[in-house]
Amino acid sequence: MNIINVGYLSTNYYAIDIRGGKLLVDCGWPGTLPQFSAELKRMGISIQEIQYLLVTHFHPDHAGMTQELKKLGIKHILLDVQVDFIPQMTEFFKTKNYPYVEIQTNDSIRLQLSESRKFLAGIGLAGEIIHTPGHSDDSVTLILDEGFAFTGDLQPVFVLPEEDTLSRQSWDKIHQHKIVKIFPAHG
Repeated sequence: MNIINVGYLSTNYYAIDIRGGKLLVDCGWPGTLPQFSAELKRMGISIQEIQYLLVTHFHPDHAGMTQELKKLGIKHILLDVQVDFIPQMTEFFKTKNYPYVEIQTNDSIRLQLSESRKFLAGIGLAGEIIHTPGHSDDSVTLILDEGFAFTGDLQPVFVLPEEDTLSRQSWDKIHQHKIVKIFPAHG
């Protein structure tokens, strides 16, 4: 499987080969499309190859460019556990000086977590998306059957405080799968 880190500004974003193109896991800050495009080009990928975007959680460094990418024809996969968090991000940007384009969800692909395996199979990936709250309540992890987990900002177990039972439970869910490699958003 071809997985390419196309990250910049201290955040990892992953382009994963799928049938006929690529799935992008997370995207950057609003207004950084030129930097993102340059990183894609440096890695030998055209932005037209990206067919789908999966956001692990709706924080600015992971979802800030979502609508900008949608305007380029990239389909946004929106999980049922994430829908209510988009307005919070919009609210955050109202007081900031960023060129944020508000995410419109009417044309996003609405997906129940329970349907993720079937959807991923339809685009050529064997795996599923699971809910992994801890860093944020809307966090999800993409798990591929090859043993790869794309965890977003879920902190590694070795740095978690003992009292962070929610993150520990999310790691327990991840480790119910045969994971051989973690693809974090930072580090």
